Amino acid sequence: MNIQYYIIHNGETSRKETMIKILTENGVNIKNVKWVLHPNKNEITEELEKKITSKPLKKGYISVTYKHYLSLKDIVENKYEYSVIMEDNIGEFLNNIPECLELYLKQLPMDWDILFDTTWCSYKSINEENVIPDKVVYKKTNEVTNYCHGGTRVAQFYFLNLKCAEKLYNNYLPFDNAPDWWMNTLFRKLNINSYWSEPANVVVRKNHISSTN
Repeated sequence: MNIQYYIIHNGETSRKETMIKILTENGVNIKNVKWVLHPNKNEITEELEKKITSKPLKKGYISVTYKHYLSLKDIVENKYEYSVIMEDNIGEFLNNIPECLELYLKQLPMDWDILFDTTWCSYKSINEENVIPDKVVYKKTNEVTNYCHGGTRVAQFYFLNLKCAEKLYNNYLPFDNAPDWWMNTLFRKLNINSYWSEPANVVVRKNHISSTN
């Protein structure tokens, strides 16, 4: 399975070095990674802001959300069948990444769109479906619940197919929120089939600071 990886990156050298280290240690060829470097928040002009947003937002939110959009744009233009979009504030991966993605794909149904993988919130804590042995992917509702605001699981690491990338790309602009909250809105509008991994392989960095800063 060929996977194109994208990293939303703010240009901080230490973050890049950490990401390269933990990715290579867990099976990812850095040649298959594209770094989404611009625009950073100091590069967001008033003209660009008016063009891509539908309400006033912090420059950092605009930067990171637009970088997610640019990743989707590149996927669509290059027609990558499978891709991963991640942010540069991941703490660690617990297992080989391509092997985990292969396993997820084997268990995902034919009509899947996107899968979120992070320890930010465990699937079994949201009471939507019983977690059972030997099953690692679970359907996530797009509706707002007491546990989360929809189908996303923050925007730190998600695996998607070309069909989903096209749907999101064609409806992404203008956006009105940070990437995970905005995708929640789009998921409800587009009836996206979202899934979560359980257990997660991607560990949130403790006391991490968003790549928007």
